[in-house]
Amino acid sequence: MAARENIFLLATWSVPDEVKALAGILGLEAIPDTSSAGPDQYGLRGPAQTVEGGVLGYLIQPNLHAEPDPAPEDVQAIDGFQIEVDIWLGNDEAVQQREARLVFDRLVAARPETGMALCHDLDLLVAAYRPGYGVFDFPPGTTVDAEHAELWRGWVPEARS
Repeated sequence: MAARENIFLLATWSVPDEVKALAGILGLEAIPDTSSAGPDQYGLRGPAQTVEGGVLGYLIQPNLHAEPDPAPEDVQAIDGFQIEVDIWLGNDEAVQQREARLVFDRLVAARPETGMALCHDLDLLVAAYRPGYGVFDFPPGTTVDAEHAELWRGWVPEARS
C-alpha cells in the first residue's frame, strides 16, 4: 500500500459525529462504494487545494494503533488519540504531504478546542496542535516511537486506560 498521511484527533465525539464534522469543515462527500469498509470505518473524498482536479481520499476510523497501557519502551505519540483520519492523494507523496498539512491547518483553525497530530505513514510525527499552546512542528525524522518521546511529550496526550 502507498504511504498515507494521518491526522489523529483527541475527541469526545463518536466516529460518525467526527465524520459529519469533518465533512462540513472540509467540504467532503461520502465515497459511494463502501463494500471494503470495516465496522466504524467511513470513507470520504474532497478536492485537493493545490492540484487542479485532484481528489483527496479520507478514511475516518477509531485509532486502532493505540495501546491503552503501553510499557515505557512501547509508548507512542499517537496512543492518547481516539480518532484516526488517513489521507491519500495518489502517486506524488510530496504533494500528498503538502495537502495533508493544509487539511491539518484548516482543522486547527476550525476546531481550536481539539488536540491533534499530523503524521506521515504512521511513523514520522510532523506536527501537533495543543489547545492553548498552538502548533509545534517537529524536527525532520521525529518518529511516533518512544525513542523520540522527549521531543513530543507535552504536545500529545498520554495514553488512556
